[in-house]
Amino acid sequence: MTDINKQFFEAFMLIDINRMLNVEECPAAMKGGKNERGWNEWKAIPGNLSVDLYYDLEKEFNVLLPESFINWHRSHFFMNAETQILRLPISHPDQPLKHLREIWEWVIPEKLIPQKLYPFGSEGNDTGPFVFDGRKPVAHNEFPVRVYDHEYFGDLKGLSPVIFSSFTKLLECQIHFTTELNKDRNDYEIIPEFFRIDPEGAGKTGKEYWNGWAGMMKVNADDLAAENDE
Repeated sequence: MTDINKQFFEAFMLIDINRMLNVEECPAAMKGGKNERGWNEWKAIPGNLSVDLYYDLEKEFNVLLPESFINWHRSHFFMNAETQILRLPISHPDQPLKHLREIWEWVIPEKLIPQKLYPFGSEGNDTGPFVFDGRKPVAHNEFPVRVYDHEYFGDLKGLSPVIFSSFTKLLECQIHFTTELNKDRNDYEIIPEFFRIDPEGAGKTGKEYWNGWAGMMKVNADDLAAENDE
């Protein structure tokens, strides 16, 4: 069986900038040395957090997390999970679950959680948090993923359509995106391939959202090319 969590971190670490970090913030076991440009790097290491720690945190904040998310987050300790399109909570061995706790202690989650919308990360353009939509029960809490525009301050008008059908599909799309970027492909060409990977989420109700991302990326690429031609 393919270990999707291992795949995620292997793909994530292909991109140089993802591995760079202030070495003072990094536990000794996670220091990866210097790269060819003299930058300090970190490395992901196997995680050992108990599932019960997540269950206790769920109870404390009255949230529900997908089994796939818990398995991903506890599979490794890692210092960064921020990409071009999304930002996921880190797992620091000296501060277990601190980042998740900080996400839920914010004022917007305090308004969303009672509505069964569970923040777990954030959107790459700073629109607001990614949320698991737990309003309809599903097996193993594998809720669909939406974006919440923080400017709506708890009003459901700020809730996007489903952009991923599950956290597993989010991982699959992100793995594909990072792997293809490492082949020097254009980011705006990769995004529409999410529709094939996640036909029930990104490829259905999420199409407008992801086409917006691809369009923005294309404009940025064209602007950069024009600057280089001057």
